Amino acid sequence: MRNKKLIPFEVIEKAIAGEPEAVDAVLRRYTAHIKYLSMYKGHIQIL
Repeated sequence: MRNKKLIPFEVIEKAIAGEPEAVDAVLRRYTAHIKYLSMYKGHIQIL
């Protein structure tokens, strides 16, 4: 039984190797989480 929310291990390996399509897939999957974590008291932190 697979968890559909997880990115396949093969995609992660390819992203680590620098394959653009795999990096894009990882970023698409985690964009909302990255945005959420970048919020501080309702404002986006720009570093």
